[in-house]
Amino acid sequence: MKRLLSARRHHRRGKVLVLLAICLPAICGMIGLVIDGGLLFSNGRQLQHATDSAATAAAMEKRWGKSNAQALAVAEQFIREHHGLADATVTLYSPPINGEFVGSSRHLQIIVEQQQPTFFMRILNGRSAETICGRATAGWEASSVPAAIVVLDPGPPPFAVSAIPPLLPPLPAILGGLEVLGLGKVEVDGAVHVNTEWGGVDEHNELIGEPAGLLGLSNAVSATPLIALSRLKARELRVVGGVDRVNNYGKMRSSDPAVLQAGRLPVPDPFRSLPVPTLASDPTNVKATNFGGKTIIGIPLIGPTIVLQPGVYDYIEVVAGKVLFQPGVYIIRGKNPLTLLPLKLLVGEITAEGVMFYITDTNSYSPSTGAPDCFDGETTAPTAGVVGTMVPAAVVNIGLLGSKFTGIDDPASPYNGMLFFQRRHDRRPLVFVQENLLGNGSIRGNVYSKWGHTILAGKGDLDLRFVSGTMRIVTVLDLNLKPTSFLPAAEDVYLVE
Repeated sequence: MKRLLSARRHHRRGKVLVLLAICLPAICGMIGLVIDGGLLFSNGRQLQHATDSAATAAAMEKRWGKSNAQALAVAEQFIREHHGLADATVTLYSPPINGEFVGSSRHLQIIVEQQQPTFFMRILNGRSAETICGRATAGWEASSVPAAIVVLDPGPPPFAVSAIPPLLPPLPAILGGLEVLGLGKVEVDGAVHVNTEWGGVDEHNELIGEPAGLLGLSNAVSATPLIALSRLKARELRVVGGVDRVNNYGKMRSSDPAVLQAGRLPVPDPFRSLPVPTLASDPTNVKATNFGGKTIIGIPLIGPTIVLQPGVYDYIEVVAGKVLFQPGVYIIRGKNPLTLLPLKLLVGEITAEGVMFYITDTNSYSPSTGAPDCFDGETTAPTAGVVGTMVPAAVVNIGLLGSKFTGIDDPASPYNGMLFFQRRHDRRPLVFVQENLLGNGSIRGNVYSKWGHTILAGKGDLDLRFVSGTMRIVTVLDLNLKPTSFLPAAEDVYLVE
């Protein structure tokens, strides 16, 4: 009996070994499916997250006007450096080649492929790795409110502005990328975009970022009202950083949506592609004739009228009299040795219709080549010599004796609509004062000072658009910006697929 049981046990052990040998490949396959499949699924999800972030980053580059190659380089950096996928293959399609947004010029598609090693599955199929793939589509859309003011400098240096007697007292160091101060309110019939990163509070009155400056008193947007009604009203206030107090910023109309949007993406420079004035960029309006420096002292209202021609000037100073600027571009590349001002239009009856003033801080500027200003590009302007008190590059009284200022009126010109264009690396202030003395003056056009500081002081209605490094608005009474044309609306990037 014992021998029979022993034989049966040995017989069963043999069956188990045979059964195990038969089932082992299937068991290994199941283990491989669980382990390798789980790894493929997990790494696939991580790859998709990386692809989503790369597509969003690439779309942000395209939104700033960068090329497909530049956007692809950023996507590769996100995939390989930020997500550690050094051997991944990244492909960009702009516009997308499939999906809902195929062919759209405002969308792009990123496809990322990576070889994922396998451990058990290779026993079955002989492949040592499987390809995992991520695909994402991102795009950019404009908001509904075009802009009237764009402030570009993310982190302005500390500086003050010297007095301009009798128009402007000395102004202390700025407290905001955009600062509003005075006795009245400012209304902007358009959007206000501020790229300054200084902190403060957001639209929910929650702290955002870190305030800058002495004792942390500087915010991306700052208002120092002297009476309770002094505030900035706009159609939209979009800020990268924060503001000082939410109650200082309000709607133009009660039906408008909430105005303040803090902690938002920066907007690109709308004039980043604008060339400096040269004979080649605009042969109709740019002239190379050198007229030296001009100081004009005449008799207001009576005349005679002094006529100036487009060309190159060391400085232009109108102290009094009747002055006619013929249409075209006025390149000012020096400064008055006494006042240290390149452009001073202080008192007089001035007609400057269809003109652009180009102000540069280098007396070697060439209207033939555009050097050295043409090399400024998108690089940050140096801050050497900026800390302290700066003398303005231009002082313009725009409300005197019925004076008229309008920008270039030539659809064929790249400067069409441009009234003041300051060299990109020139940080000196531009000062505009609206006094409304002896009759209202009028002004229309674009003011562009990429890394400079713009001061707008006075009251009344103005048809202007501003693109500036920083800006300060000083109100005497109510001051209204009512442009008849606008700068581009802000754009936001969305991951759509």
